[in-house]
Amino acid sequence: MRRTSSHRIAVATGLLAAGAGLTACSQQDEALAGCETSYTIGFSHPVGEAAAPKAIKRMAADYAEEKGCITFLLDNTTASNLESQRTTVEGWITQKVDAILLFPVDPSAFANLQSQAQEQGTAWLTYATPMEGEDGGVGFDSEQAGAIIADDMSAWIEEHYPDGGISAAVTTLKALTTITGRWEKPEAALEELDVPVVSMQDCADQTCGLQIAEDALRENPDLRVFIGLNDDAALGAQKAFQNAGLSADEVYIAGSDGAPEALENIKDPGDGAFRTTAALEVQSLAQDIVDNSVAAITGEGETSSLTPAVLAKTGDEATIDELLSQLHG
Repeated sequence: MRRTSSHRIAVATGLLAAGAGLTACSQQDEALAGCETSYTIGFSHPVGEAAAPKAIKRMAADYAEEKGCITFLLDNTTASNLESQRTTVEGWITQKVDAILLFPVDPSAFANLQSQAQEQGTAWLTYATPMEGEDGGVGFDSEQAGAIIADDMSAWIEEHYPDGGISAAVTTLKALTTITGRWEKPEAALEELDVPVVSMQDCADQTCGLQIAEDALRENPDLRVFIGLNDDAALGAQKAFQNAGLSADEVYIAGSDGAPEALENIKDPGDGAFRTTAALEVQSLAQDIVDNSVAAITGEGETSSLTPAVLAKTGDEATIDELLSQLHG
């Protein structure tokens, strides 16, 4: 079982990505020249366009640079594009990197690549989606994240709409089967409260969040609850409710990840109804991505970790400020 990560070491923000300019490459080559041993690690996330993955990738890259003697590679996969992710991983295997850590769009599509990698001595680790025979991994608890959102949402509905008369929308990302708790837990809670879910669609960015909420409001004027798969979808939905002229006091919007814009919005909501996010502790995840990979390469140290989500909500400025400090360094 993956351990619960306990270290919380602040790291600076920055970006060291594959394909950086010639000056950055020469500086890195110079730094690596002084290393007795150096490692190359590739990290792939399928939703690279979302705010939280961007922050985690940036912080993991900077932490790798801070540790030294590590070349940290990032892919450019977005929108859960399986072909793009496979192409990147195939390139890393050809390059014979020391470790690959990925959040696979479809684990079954990477089984053969996992075998190729491990046969040549490349450590194979996963992010959020464990694979049989892996050498380690970095995880976050999506069941727990969905549960804390469901509990907070239920308390709000029972206080504001004890007699019902409202409907809800929930966004998903069904291709990523290991994070279903993010939407299944709130969906189950809504069913218990007899609140109908009138829209349930895949969405992980602000554009589709806005469109889904606008469409749902047009067809269901009683829509008052929107649960986003992530903060991006929730932020898009918030714009739709604002455009519809609904008071923030009438609406409940929640997301997941704890992206910077979302946390700032929740801290100072103004006329917005984005109230809650199940935030990832990005310091821990960023550090674990690097440390677990090195441990899998060397055979020394912990190779797997599981980090719980933190409930960040309007009115809890201490928690929000702590999470923002992790993001901003």
